[in-house]
Amino acid sequence: MELRYTVIDPTKNITLLVTTPVPRDVQPRVAAELLRREKDAEQVGFAEGLAAGDPRLQMMGGEFCGNATMSMAAWLHRDLPIGESRALTLPVSGASAPVACRVTRLDGCFIGTVAMPLPERIETLSLPVCGVMQSLPTVFLPGISHVIVPADMIGRDRAEETLRSWSHLLPGEAMGLLLLAEDQTSFAPLVYVKPTDSCVWERGCGSGSAAIGAWLTSVRGADQCVSLGQPGGVIQVVTRTEDGASLIGLTITGTVVIGQTKTDNIPL
Repeated sequence: MELRYTVIDPTKNITLLVTTPVPRDVQPRVAAELLRREKDAEQVGFAEGLAAGDPRLQMMGGEFCGNATMSMAAWLHRDLPIGESRALTLPVSGASAPVACRVTRLDGCFIGTVAMPLPERIETLSLPVCGVMQSLPTVFLPGISHVIVPADMIGRDRAEETLRSWSHLLPGEAMGLLLLAEDQTSFAPLVYVKPTDSCVWERGCGSGSAAIGAWLTSVRGADQCVSLGQPGGVIQVVTRTEDGASLIGLTITGTVVIGQTKTDNIPL
């Protein structure tokens, strides 16, 4: 079928937003083919419900993605005049309720803020790393689980096989291994999506940023405002707690650049 999609850059986490209706059962196969053709792309989202005026974002593996949510929010307001802002709520795969977003148009890009779904739980799991069981903090977000690993514990050359080995131990359709630097303000995210069998070193990871922000909040017992450096840039995370304990708010903020719109023929 002839497919129309837009290349979008949220903090270099290059996202292909497909705006042609694609049946849900073939979306993972279409996404895998698009990722094969678009070498710089890291993930694919499908914009559903556009013709009916009821937009919804469905990710390639049914996971939740903050950067893709931010991307679609900007795309929906791509004609916004410079300097103006819009707030919206967007249903997204992996999230039990529509997600609140806000985008502001600047000259050449958007600033986007997404109210992330709160973690279902944060646990310390015993997981194998290079043949040794390690106790690692794990943040279970709706649709994706992230394991936080000290950057000096494992090399990038062993990270993919390690993450794949956890696929039967962690729930959901997607999982991440976050190599967190000792200063706890920068990390490298590796994300595995089961339905597409794709394992990608992302240049920017919104849900990974949120996971680290939530974990830091639980460790420090206080609200957090932290700018997390990643290979593609910086994502700001802000958390709010109730009495310094229960997490009640979690947002990420980053930049979004809307790129070229393309058409391609993809076999279903």
